[in-house]
Amino acid sequence: MNSRFYFNAVLIIFIFCLPLNLMAQSKEIEQAMENLSENSAMDIDYSALIEELEALQLHPINLNSDGLETLYQVFLLNEEQLENLQDYILNNSHLLSIYELLLIEGFNKKDIETLMPFVEVKPIEETSLPTLNQFSKYGNNDFFIRFQRILQNQKGYRYDEENTNDSYYLGSADKYYLKYKYSYARQFQWGVTAEKDAGELFFKMPKNNSSSEIDSLFQKGFDYSSFHLYAQNLGFIKQLVLGDYHLLFGQGLTLWTGLSFGKSADATELKRFETYIKPNTSATENGFFRGAAMHFGKKRWSSVIFYSKNNQDATLQTNDNGKEYVTSFTNTGLHRTSNELQKKDVLSLRVFGGRFKYTFKSIALGITAYQTQLSKDLIPTESPDNIFDFRGNILSNYGLDYAFRWRKAQFYGEVALSSNGGKALLSGLSLPFSSRAKISLLYRNYGKDYQNLYASALSENTNPTNEKGIYAGTKILLSKKISLQAYADFFSFPWLKTNQDSPSQGVEYRAQVFFETSENVQMHLKYKYKQKETNTKSASNPELQFLKNQTRTSWQYQINYRISERFELRNRIEITQFTDVDLSRSFGYMLYQDLNYHSFNQKFSANMRLAVFNTDNFASAIYAYENDVLYAFSIPAYYGEGIRFYQLLNYGFSRKIQFWLRYSLSYYPNEDSIGSGLDEIEGGVKSEIKGQIRIKI
Repeated sequence: MNSRFYFNAVLIIFIFCLPLNLMAQSKEIEQAMENLSENSAMDIDYSALIEELEALQLHPINLNSDGLETLYQVFLLNEEQLENLQDYILNNSHLLSIYELLLIEGFNKKDIETLMPFVEVKPIEETSLPTLNQFSKYGNNDFFIRFQRILQNQKGYRYDEENTNDSYYLGSADKYYLKYKYSYARQFQWGVTAEKDAGELFFKMPKNNSSSEIDSLFQKGFDYSSFHLYAQNLGFIKQLVLGDYHLLFGQGLTLWTGLSFGKSADATELKRFETYIKPNTSATENGFFRGAAMHFGKKRWSSVIFYSKNNQDATLQTNDNGKEYVTSFTNTGLHRTSNELQKKDVLSLRVFGGRFKYTFKSIALGITAYQTQLSKDLIPTESPDNIFDFRGNILSNYGLDYAFRWRKAQFYGEVALSSNGGKALLSGLSLPFSSRAKISLLYRNYGKDYQNLYASALSENTNPTNEKGIYAGTKILLSKKISLQAYADFFSFPWLKTNQDSPSQGVEYRAQVFFETSENVQMHLKYKYKQKETNTKSASNPELQFLKNQTRTSWQYQINYRISERFELRNRIEITQFTDVDLSRSFGYMLYQDLNYHSFNQKFSANMRLAVFNTDNFASAIYAYENDVLYAFSIPAYYGEGIRFYQLLNYGFSRKIQFWLRYSLSYYPNEDSIGSGLDEIEGGVKSEIKGQIRIKI
């Protein structure tokens, strides 16, 4: 790329232009999303987290009531603040004012200002079933309609009569999203979510196709739909759900289907605080339960029973006897071609079980047991790295989790067992030395034969299996305006993995310093280093493979500064270096400028970003959170050489009607095409338009 391009790009990036802040997601959430996207090989739907924040603004949590763990889950409280607040309420009966938090260790004036939009303080009221008149008068109805489309013509939409059904997309390039939710306080909620992805069929068959096979697979309407009916705080019944839902138990080693961040978020906040049951409101098409669940109990004990029967996308094969079996699950949720349609909902999963938890004065014990039944045998194509993976059609899982306090130290963990005899262990310690320093330690040992389809515990692997590790994290307040977060994670894989033909190991370090020079200026500097072993071929004998280190290093500096009550600017520069097993190096950098604006009457807000990036390849790609329409999210990988721009506008016509419009553009001046396969675009420009309207009644 020539010097003139760089000069113009850097000049443009610092020109003043109109900006935004749509919805105040915390910096911790944005950082957690970026890190999780960088560490994960799959797309993750963060909309449930965003929706939880928005719901808290609409229906604040009473600090005197149960459910304070929700504030921890959305990063509004840290673990120490949550534990100290719960202890204070236990010893003092209740809070009289939110400013009473200043009497509790770990809280300051800034923390109270952050909490204010999401909490309230009032006496505990006995819950009772509302009347039909109250449902009608005080309930909230929310409608969302979203449209999204890539403006360039992708290869998959260029139909050729000589092509097969798998060489083009059957539907249009439009993506539709529909969501309706009714809520009454925080007690009742029901809703419907529906989505049609780009490339999927909608109401009619394509004119250029008359395949009877596709006709038999295609069902008119939205490709995906979800429904839930949820209630909580019904006296003896704490939670009740019908339809689609998630279960979040213990530390996630036995059963956890909701979003979790692990080491990708705060360096010391590793302990999970279970929320038992959550209704499914996202557009992720796999990984949730469909059926019914109930959480009931009294002050010291509670229990959950659940049943689910849901379909799963999968790849089918037929054996010599004509019997069908599954070789692998498919979790993309995309059904754009004949081949993808053939994988849709071909496997039925029935899951049922329960959980019991008892809380003593300073210790809590939980027991979880459930069974998963598959309608067809799961038989993966056998290879040395997967010989311990689950095979068959019935899998049982059991777990025991604990949490207790000794003085200021928090101990927690979980032991899990699968029906084949596989074991897994997780044990953690959280120790605040003072209000200025805290350390967290976590040991994990997941057996190579531990089998679980619904676990989500802290791990380097996608699933908690075939891994040992020790994690140490710290948070230190160096001064009133400077703080440090850092962690080191040492991990090993006792058995083989993909691209690792023998047991291997690795290490990850991260250190981040936060500076707050004034109320209007905040900065941070982050360093991250990761090393893993992977296969490499011998130069003298290409058939011989052995392990060598592969490393990735990154530096990130960011500054946020509010220049007035309406305008805020944000700058970031990030540099990465990736060293492969052959010692070849690839470099990358990304520089962006955000400009944020919101009007005095709060009706209008805007956000703009202009980013310049240059990475040698995808191995040195950089991830950055982007603001999006409400309940959507965008965390693209910046790689290659080019410029990325997006503009987000939000306008409230009234209290009942809001509108969002988002336009994004990526420009690669030295590329003849973008993407690959059916997603390929001719030329060096890729742009997308997204519009959303919300109607509240």
